[in-house]
Amino acid sequence: MKMMKWALLGGAAVAVTATAARADELGALKAQIEGLQSRVTQLEAQPQTSMPSGYSLLSIRDGQGNFAGATPERASDRIHEDSGFTVSVVPTADAAPAAEVSVSGEIRTALLYTDFQDDDNADLNIRARLFIRGKADTAVGEVGGYFRLQANGGGDFSDYSENVKANKAYGWWKFAPEWELMAGYNDNTAALQTSWDWLAATGPTRTFGMANPSNEQIRLTYSSGPLSFAIAAEDADEGIEWSNGAIVDTSVDRSDLPAVQSYLMYSTDAFTAQIVGLYQDDNVGDDADWAIGGGAALSITDGLQLLGAAVYGEGTSAYAGNLAPVTMDETFWAGSVGILANLSDDTRLELGVGYEDYDEAGTALGFGGGVYWDPVSQVTLGVGATYIDFKDAAVVDGRDLDVIGNEDSLQVFFGTWLRFP
Repeated sequence: MKMMKWALLGGAAVAVTATAARADELGALKAQIEGLQSRVTQLEAQPQTSMPSGYSLLSIRDGQGNFAGATPERASDRIHEDSGFTVSVVPTADAAPAAEVSVSGEIRTALLYTDFQDDDNADLNIRARLFIRGKADTAVGEVGGYFRLQANGGGDFSDYSENVKANKAYGWWKFAPEWELMAGYNDNTAALQTSWDWLAATGPTRTFGMANPSNEQIRLTYSSGPLSFAIAAEDADEGIEWSNGAIVDTSVDRSDLPAVQSYLMYSTDAFTAQIVGLYQDDNVGDDADWAIGGGAALSITDGLQLLGAAVYGEGTSAYAGNLAPVTMDETFWAGSVGILANLSDDTRLELGVGYEDYDEAGTALGFGGGVYWDPVSQVTLGVGATYIDFKDAAVVDGRDLDVIGNEDSLQVFFGTWLRFP
């Protein structure tokens, strides 16, 4: 009996000791859990203090952001959708981006041969561009901006310029679903978007027909489905001041008021039609300057497009290509037609012809085209040529009138377009 008693007492002592030990372990484990919970709470609070209020996700991806419906650009200026990178800020992982910024670059290098006015040469032409565009959704609509920095040179035994300039810079505000306000320096509003200069002219050679200069402007655009309309106040042309048959100044302000430019367009995947108009007061000439034009582009089949456009006007140099008015009230007309064809998935062909006719500056008939190969989105190789036939032609060169007469110009190129990153 004594032995049984001592055994029971020993077992009870061991049980009490084990229970006390487990209580200590549970207490320590509880303290560790409380410490871990405190650390998790601190980590959850950090993003809220390091990012702007209302945002919770930042992403970086290859290619361009969603800028559908932005101000149109001509073919030679468009940004390849797969080039560059885009930084996006979104409220949640499954929401559309609230803000995007896309950055990309391009370097075009061309071996260019030129034969003009009994002088021929071969030289390298270089153009470097950096594109930055972005947008943000706000309480009053989408607000965005576009900047294109560029440096270029060469092509006529000249040196590459290391000076970089913002040769395009504008912003937009989509203050309503169908309305957009654009302001800055961009392609002129009355540019013919079915012309050779707009839809083709990818190479570094002369273009032909009416050209597409850029201009300072404030533009209002309405678009609903295939129909769009735009009207803008733009910087008026500069004029030429003559005295006793000689040029005194080539940068005289023609008007104290902005020019008015506009277009009306109907555009689908298969067909585009556009009419344009321009009017500006002219303090230098006898009459106001004006122009009216139109054009169409038709997709015959997938990968085959026909294009054409023409303009008629007086005084303005807004469509100056190889020729421009040399008097203040000079009338002119210009036009171009062309064919764009995809020879394969990565090869395309451009062929076109254009004509410019000025009362005093003469005429210029142009032919040209090129073949372009895109093995990948970052690389384009191209070869092409442009031939211009001048008749009784004269152009302003500095403060002199350069009489070209009956001459022709031939340019042939081989070029590379390298895009990054």
